[in-house]
Amino acid sequence: MTQATKLGSLDVALDMTFANRNRGGSGVYARSLLAALRNRESLTVWEIAGPAASNLPGTLSWLVRGARRALTARRPDILHCPSFVAPWRLPVPFVVTVHDAGGRRFPADHPLEWRLYDRAILSSRLRAAARVITGSSFARAELIQEYGLPDNRVVVIPYGVDARYFEPVSETSNTHAVTMLFPGAPVPRKNIDAVLQCMAAASLDTAVGQARLDISGARPEDFRGVVSQIESLRLASRVRWLGHVPAEQMPSVIARSHVVVYPSLSEGFGFPLLEALAVGTPAVGSDRGSIPEIVGDAAVLVDPTDRRALNDALESVLTRPELRARLKRAGKERAQTFTWERCAAMTLDVYRSVLAEARAG
Repeated sequence: MTQATKLGSLDVALDMTFANRNRGGSGVYARSLLAALRNRESLTVWEIAGPAASNLPGTLSWLVRGARRALTARRPDILHCPSFVAPWRLPVPFVVTVHDAGGRRFPADHPLEWRLYDRAILSSRLRAAARVITGSSFARAELIQEYGLPDNRVVVIPYGVDARYFEPVSETSNTHAVTMLFPGAPVPRKNIDAVLQCMAAASLDTAVGQARLDISGARPEDFRGVVSQIESLRLASRVRWLGHVPAEQMPSVIARSHVVVYPSLSEGFGFPLLEALAVGTPAVGSDRGSIPEIVGDAAVLVDPTDRRALNDALESVLTRPELRARLKRAGKERAQTFTWERCAAMTLDVYRSVLAEARAG
């Protein structure tokens, strides 16, 4: 027990190794949670991290020895690993955040080294954790089933929306009449295929048939298969790759889009839709995974495998002003219930529960 604990405060370290390498959802979660935890009273929170670059020897050295050395030099009450991976031989209790079981259910979306880690190691590390945190009830059930975790060790803590998405954004009109935004990398699970097929099949006198699609969070050279599909469907003039858009620019990118379309086959939480809701851009998403749980009736949700339903939903959102107005109001109200302050408070409760158990044991 540290001196901080004796005085009623907690001393918590976060392993930011993998969060620092990730611009997407898991990195957003870790950085935003860390910032919110630093605003909590009676809590000292600090970072440890292995090599910034992703290389197998450096990563293994950190997992096997580096993290333990860092925690021995300055011993916290608890370690939080916010990006799936937990080092070995830790001298303190640890908590892991896991957003979904995508590595098991959609292995093709992940690099070989992650698939190997998921199959060979992840289950045992999660079972060794004092708690596993995840963002939705859907993800909780999925993790328990896929990794054989005890029910009482997996905790749902909804994530937050960064404040930048609620700030007023000057509306810069697109030169194209109708713009749809596909946020994030178009890995197979995100189901960009359904969007492209809708665009190709739609009549030219419809909104969907005239719309342009912007893809954020990816470069075309990293998704050659998607580029080939776009070309084969004769959509090259209607699809624009925005690359890796900096986080501070994303609210503007969302605001200048007429609809955010995200027909993902499975999501553990679904940041892109929630961010669209916060900005006030209408969204069409999937009725699968955690998405209905997170967005409620503030977005139009459809079966992501039903192309006609997706087309009809997009056409309605793009052409019905009353529907757009309702979604904008409902979206902002819904998004405001997801705050990093609440996420940090609930996470601190988990830390206290873990330490109480450790003292009692």
